[in-house]
Amino acid sequence: THHQLQERPARPSQTCVSHFHSHRTSTHVTYTLYSLKKASIIPDIVDDFHPKCFILPTYGHGKHSQPIFPGKKLKVSKTKEKPSLKVYCPDMKSTTGLTIALTDPDAPSRGFPKWSEMCHWIAPVSEAVRLLESDFASRFEFDIDTTKVEDLVKYKAPGPPPRTGYHRYVFILLEGPNTNLTLPETRQHWGTGKEGHGVRDWAKTEGLVVVGGNYFKEKQ
Repeated sequence: THHQLQERPARPSQTCVSHFHSHRTSTHVTYTLYSLKKASIIPDIVDDFHPKCFILPTYGHGKHSQPIFPGKKLKVSKTKEKPSLKVYCPDMKSTTGLTIALTDPDAPSRGFPKWSEMCHWIAPVSEAVRLLESDFASRFEFDIDTTKVEDLVKYKAPGPPPRTGYHRYVFILLEGPNTNLTLPETRQHWGTGKEGHGVRDWAKTEGLVVVGGNYFKEKQ
């Protein structure tokens, strides 16, 4: 069935990345949900959800940094190392835990996704609980130094095969207890053994719910 899109919201200014206020954060949350639907990430990869958070992955550092807004096109050379993360949660007062996942639904290509989905990264964000419970979290925003995060599945740099077109690389933020998560048996299909299955199945099994998302595109 055709997924109904709401009226396109205004695209948020990228200049406000480091100066978020609640109305700007809400704009980003709304625009992200619209973008995920437009790119068929909803409902192909995750079900429709109420976005509590906006996640801003950033590749690189300093003047060479590449903040990821929905649909941004990146070169393979820019995503070799895992990104840092900013998380903004205007609708969240507390949480039992947050986990970031990165998945590729277009492996080896969007037209022939026989390896889909491919798990590229799972990282339980332990410090999120502490930060959300602290005074600092009165604005419900925090930075995550991913170099200090203990990954459940190590970051696998995107590497779309030549001549397979753009791949969507999708970040999903999941909420729920994350101290006893089960490792997917394989990256391919997230261990489900079924084409087109992945993060949605794994999250359901682990009792996690989607609270945020983002994505970028890459090709060789």
